[in-house]
Amino acid sequence: MKRKKLIYLGLISVLILLIVTGCAAANPGETESTETTAEVTTTNSETETSSETKAQPTTVAPQTKATETKEPETKAPETVAPTTKAPEYQEPSVVIVLDAGHDTVYHSRNHPSLGFNEQDLNLKIAKACKKRLNEYAGVKVYMTRKDGSCPAGNIDGDECIKARTSLGTRKNADLFVSFHCNASTGVLGASANGAEVHISNYKAYTESSRRLGYIILNHLASAVDLNTRDVYIQTDPTKGYYDDGSVQDKFYLISQSVEGGHPGIIIEHAFMDNSHDNALLKNDSNLKKMGIADADALAEYYNLSLR
Repeated sequence: MKRKKLIYLGLISVLILLIVTGCAAANPGETESTETTAEVTTTNSETETSSETKAQPTTVAPQTKATETKEPETKAPETVAPTTKAPEYQEPSVVIVLDAGHDTVYHSRNHPSLGFNEQDLNLKIAKACKKRLNEYAGVKVYMTRKDGSCPAGNIDGDECIKARTSLGTRKNADLFVSFHCNASTGVLGASANGAEVHISNYKAYTESSRRLGYIILNHLASAVDLNTRDVYIQTDPTKGYYDDGSVQDKFYLISQSVEGGHPGIIIEHAFMDNSHDNALLKNDSNLKKMGIADADALAEYYNLSLR
């Protein structure tokens, strides 16, 4: 009986061992987990112990500064004013044509009994006028002749007059001025004396030319001992009419100036056959003064200033 008990107990032990072994084989993770947990616990414990023993250096991660994304600056386009070169100053230019009346050969006015020839007197006065005008700014001066020759060459009469006034047309003149000296009888001792100015009957020129005429007379009277007569208009109906309906001027120098598109005037400086005026005209100093007076009058009329 005792022996049977021992056999039973041995069988039971074997069964228990088999059961235990089977369970272990069926759940191997639990054993590993337990071991791992133990290892972790050990590691943590070691880490804690190490931390208590020596402080670990603090590793500060370098601060990476956020890159600022700058939008590209859109620079407003500079508005550059166009380089405009200042225009060079251009002196205003009044164009005046001076005509020394008559000439030595084809249109002469010789007066041997009076002591001179008119064409020579006229040229001296015109040259003095031109020289003085050249001292003013803003004026361009031309002369129809600078010596005794005719402006038209070897042609007398109307062609010579046309050649004179046509210079004014070609140069786009503002004024044509013809220089002359007067006479009434041609015999020394005549009573008529003094200076006078002839202007155009053309309506567009009449009033302005009249004003200029009086300025000229005032300057002449101040420059030399001359009487001043007046500003005259002389017409000739036989020549016809201008495009404004007015009767044409008697003197071709004036009427052809009008036809050429510019005003024309004639200055009669003194009477060659008057004793007083004759004496003035024989003195070159007086002729020069007359020319200067004419120039200063023109400068006053056109508001010119000395350079």
